[in-house]
Amino acid sequence: MFEITIQMLPFLMLFSLGIALFHTVILTGLLELKIRPTWIMFIIDPLIIALGYYFFPHQSGFIFIGLFLSVFLLAIIAMITKGIESIYDSFKKARQEKKPIWKIVLGGFGILFIYLGFFYFGIYSIFIIFFIIILGSILPSNKNRFFFYQRNLPTSKIKSVAIGLAEICGKAKAIEPVFSSYSTTKCVGYIYTVDEITESRDDDGKTSKSYREIKRKIGFNNFLLEDDSGSIEVVPDKIEWISFWPVTEIETGNLRYREYILDEKTEILMIGQAFYEDAKTIFRYDDNKKLFGMAPLEWVNFANKWRPLKLKAVATLLCIALFSAFIILIPVKASGTKLIFESVNWKENFSKNPFDFFK
Repeated sequence: MFEITIQMLPFLMLFSLGIALFHTVILTGLLELKIRPTWIMFIIDPLIIALGYYFFPHQSGFIFIGLFLSVFLLAIIAMITKGIESIYDSFKKARQEKKPIWKIVLGGFGILFIYLGFFYFGIYSIFIIFFIIILGSILPSNKNRFFFYQRNLPTSKIKSVAIGLAEICGKAKAIEPVFSSYSTTKCVGYIYTVDEITESRDDDGKTSKSYREIKRKIGFNNFLLEDDSGSIEVVPDKIEWISFWPVTEIETGNLRYREYILDEKTEILMIGQAFYEDAKTIFRYDDNKKLFGMAPLEWVNFANKWRPLKLKAVATLLCIALFSAFIILIPVKASGTKLIFESVNWKENFSKNPFDFFK
């Protein structure tokens, strides 16, 4: 039997904190479960190692291995769940946009082949998943692209803003106010969404909820953005709302209603294209950079303040993933209380399905 020694126990309990981090990320981020408190896995995982050592000493090593492998199992479950949801949402959106059936079917087969590829790689696919998650937090998306340019562009005064991609800051002023759909609030602009709620219950009787957007309505007219130097007219077509919190959020039955409001009091930061049109300068979507976004200035300052910590967290996750890959890929034999690492035949490893190991 693979038995944990008292010398190994502190190290494995410390390592289980890394496992707890992955458990928390997968459960809350990918499976969207509400864990209360959010740090509970950092207590449960080390406790499993300690209890396994004291109550099942001869099987304690296998308890640790089982805890480690549970990360892969959860990740695969999350991948399958998200994949099914993604295919369904893509199909629904494509039908709404009246895309040809053959394009929808071809896209569905493409996604299916990707998932079959994950299953072929078996247990190694977990590293692909973590790589995609880490890469997704770094590669350009609407939000990442916004903050990338925000860190590199100077904030211009509206009166002296140069033509082209620019960053400006100020408060919105309605030219023609709109009234929000749900609360009929008079505002500059709003987004109203309806989400379908799906409840699930685990073995302990705890209920968790997941949400899927089924309706979205946007109300916006051209408006002014003002600072202490002047104002500029903003054309809100294709504008991205970044890091806005819902002003109204209500759950009734199996539906959740949320409303985001752009008022005249919140100071916002905008990145887009300053363009000269009809003898005046307007602010609009930049077709070249594919960028037009706005975010509360308070949130932008907060994100910039904590960005170094985020980068360190990503680096830590990457190190844990690489260390985990080393443990999984390197053949290990237990001899009493010793672990013996053997040489690796990489060609043989990647020429067969890793799940064959469990057959």
